[in-house]
Amino acid sequence: MNGDLDKRLRDLAEVRRRVRGPVDAVAVVRKGRDELEHRDQRISPDAMVQGMRGQIVDARIAYPDVLHVEIKDSAGELWQLATQDAEWSPSDPAELVGRSVADADIDAETGELRCKLSDGSVLDVKPGEREAEDDPPNWELITPGGVVLEFGPGVRWQIGSADRRVS
Repeated sequence: MNGDLDKRLRDLAEVRRRVRGPVDAVAVVRKGRDELEHRDQRISPDAMVQGMRGQIVDARIAYPDVLHVEIKDSAGELWQLATQDAEWSPSDPAELVGRSVADADIDAETGELRCKLSDGSVLDVKPGEREAEDDPPNWELITPGGVVLEFGPGVRWQIGSADRRVS
């Protein structure tokens, strides 16, 4: 069991090292569903968040203590980020609206998502501690093409279709 976890962490760290630099968000959107249908292994958590660039057009807290953020990319397509069992900063989502996501990355060991904003600030999403086997994902990102990336609970990634939820 620990060997599997160690291998996943090494694999995620390797993906993080390989996937640096800009990714064409429109290409991610167009290929997303097709790649999922063909089980293309090139799609990775880091590649997905690297494609999330653009203006934050909405950010709000929903019940129960869930952050929802919508980002419009350069093609006018909408990316959706939501937390379920995670802490985030800044604590007031209204501070995010109007800013732009300039870069994003994931800490391979913790699943922490860091979105660097154009004004130098950071939207930081830190997964909460796992409390039960059936905990919901800590956070999820849905691309305009309908591909969903889920992180958590624990060190667990899933990529699937938003039409056919993976958890």
